[in-house]
Amino acid sequence: MHETKPNTKLEAINAQTLLNMDVPPVRYIISELLPVGLHLLAGSPKIGKSWLALWLCNQIAAGENVWQFETAKCPTLYLSLEDTMDRLHLRLSSITEDGASDSWFATEANTGSLVEQLEGFIAAHPDVGLIVIDTLARVRDNGAGGYMNDYEEMRRFKELADKHRLALVLVHHLRKDSDKDPLNMVAGSTGLIGAVDGIYILQKLARAENEALLHVTGRDVPDTQLCLEFDREDCVWKFMGFGSGAVEPLDEKLLAVIEQMGSFTGTASKLIEAIDGDIEIQPNRLTRPLRDKALTLQKCGIAFSTKRTNSARLLTLARIEISDGDDSNPGGKAIVTVTH
Repeated sequence: MHETKPNTKLEAINAQTLLNMDVPPVRYIISELLPVGLHLLAGSPKIGKSWLALWLCNQIAAGENVWQFETAKCPTLYLSLEDTMDRLHLRLSSITEDGASDSWFATEANTGSLVEQLEGFIAAHPDVGLIVIDTLARVRDNGAGGYMNDYEEMRRFKELADKHRLALVLVHHLRKDSDKDPLNMVAGSTGLIGAVDGIYILQKLARAENEALLHVTGRDVPDTQLCLEFDREDCVWKFMGFGSGAVEPLDEKLLAVIEQMGSFTGTASKLIEAIDGDIEIQPNRLTRPLRDKALTLQKCGIAFSTKRTNSARLLTLARIEISDGDDSNPGGKAIVTVTH
């Protein structure tokens, strides 16, 4: 019997082939803020991470904005593994009087077969867009620590998120020691940070204050800071403004261009010229924020797409009309019609 030799050939493609590939755009559950993939939401104990995670699930399932950011309405699952159902009931009733029907909850999970349990939930709810596990410590089955162990443990969650194109958020803790770089405060080895697609760090300026910064960094989101304040009456983190690193909004400027021109197709440089140059961004850095804002732009009445030609990458923006479902659209989903 002959042994099969392993395939030692390295499969590689050139740059032109790579750029000409037809790849789907990044899916955002929260426009500009939360794309699909594996993410960490980290903060000190009792800082309010769970209140934030619970509110995010309710907003997304209801299709309501998260602060000023649009959401892609979809089912959500919140594994609140440090709560009882009674406590979870009290928390949710503090946030909303009418919970979303597609916002799902569980307070128990099997660590050894968690991925299989999540696969079963996804099979029953194939449109789920967000799963939150609160906390990561409750589902870890490897106590060895170290970079490779942490990275390998995260891999099973990342594979699940990538497979189903959903956002999976792991609620985690920070170290007690402070650091100028918030990423260095995430508990565990750098294997945790290296394995995830996005990191959201909730950091108070002083323990007794209600104000905090949400540091946002990731592969498909611009680095930014959101200034938040916890409303103890409503038990909700409220948006107070942007910190350093915020990207200048483009919505109104692009809408003005489309209102004037009807549609636009051309390079990033030509689009900046059409906006009369009143935008502080280089042409080679314009495409990504437009992709990030695709959901927001659509709800503003603008469809955005890109196409690579032999000589350049072309951006296309066009006015769209969105109508609700009717008798001819029994599913009740919005119908998007591109107009020129």
